[in-house]
Amino acid sequence: MGKDAAAIRREFHTRLGQVARELAKELYPDGLPRGTKFSELEALAGALGDEMARQFIEISVQEQADDWPEEELGECPVCGGAARKKPDEPRVLRTTRGDVAWKERVANCPRCRRAFSPSGSSAGH
Repeated sequence: MGKDAAAIRREFHTRLGQVARELAKELYPDGLPRGTKFSELEALAGALGDEMARQFIEISVQEQADDWPEEELGECPVCGGAARKKPDEPRVLRTTRGDVAWKERVANCPRCRRAFSPSGSSAGH
């Protein structure tokens, strides 16, 4: 995958701070209301972070699925026959950040009639 999560976090620290300030100003244009409990603020920040993470995962997985060239469908993992493209299938995966949905590239083998994902395991597993 390249850089580890800590390196990426350091690289995007400034940009994430800008996004956080923009969200805070949009949510609380007059500033954080007096008496707001820290636990409430933490829960809100966690929910916003989870949604950002969920959308980031969903966009990345869909882009990866869209980037799989049709000419690289490969062979059937069962009989070795040439694969043919089938219509993409919707997928949903429940993550710790929420449900992630995308359309997965699907192939089938006319010889043994097996359907499979040409990338092997789905979503980079």
